[in-house]
Amino acid sequence: MWPKALIEELAARRCVIFLGAGASAGCKTVGTDPKSPPNWEQLLEGLKSIARDKDSLEIVDDLIAKEKYLDAAEILFGSTNRADFSAYIRDIMAVPRYQQSSIHESILTIDPKIVVTTNYDDIYDNYCRSGQESGLYNVCKYYESHLVSDLRSPVRQIVKAHGCISDPSKMVLTRSQYFKERQNHPNFYKVLDALFLTNTLFFVGYSLSDPDIQLLLENSNIAYENSHPHYALVSEGINKSIKEAYREAYNIDFIEFPTDDYNRANEMLNELQLLVTERRQVNPA
Repeated sequence: MWPKALIEELAARRCVIFLGAGASAGCKTVGTDPKSPPNWEQLLEGLKSIARDKDSLEIVDDLIAKEKYLDAAEILFGSTNRADFSAYIRDIMAVPRYQQSSIHESILTIDPKIVVTTNYDDIYDNYCRSGQESGLYNVCKYYESHLVSDLRSPVRQIVKAHGCISDPSKMVLTRSQYFKERQNHPNFYKVLDALFLTNTLFFVGYSLSDPDIQLLLENSNIAYENSHPHYALVSEGINKSIKEAYREAYNIDFIEFPTDDYNRANEMLNELQLLVTERRQVNPA
């Protein structure tokens, strides 16, 4: 059951949707042997093949097994030639030409003013800017300076908080890179923090072990007293104490789908999209 408050916020376009890696997990390539974009673990496993310091791979394996992906990425990135890294990223994320997922389709139909994503791929970006929607969407990476002017315009905004495969050299993969870029591009992250403070947030495609959401939550100002919660669509099975801790710290209300039943998650998002559309028809203002 979708909260009425979330439906209202989405219908009024007062809700910022955050897209995580799970939103792209359902994307496939066209052909007889369809492939999906790599998740965090698969991305790191691939980086191991081009790492120069093979002696550190045992430590990396241990970190990956413990889901300490940011720490594993720190070691691997420091051991990787930058040209090799760029070629690897383009090979696994750009060359396959993934098609949009049903999650992307539902989000586009919900039609939020702002979508923020920590995903490096450009699948949703390309989907939004295809066909008749081509002139309605701007994309802003964290190192670009047009975010504020975009937000003041009537166009829809896709914010790439950790960079994009269009420039692998500026992708934020590690914790140290994230803090470095916050120092180098403070104005962008001030705007991002302001969005956290002034909008309802809806996280789609994240798990609580996802390092991207950990970075976003640890370094944002959404932990403030407010009667209006933020929301996250997540798989069942999260420890009750962990959920309570997130509710206390970040004011997040969890909407759960059956464990690993991503078809049901897609169905739920489609149901939400219909409810939002109906609400706008009843109250166009």
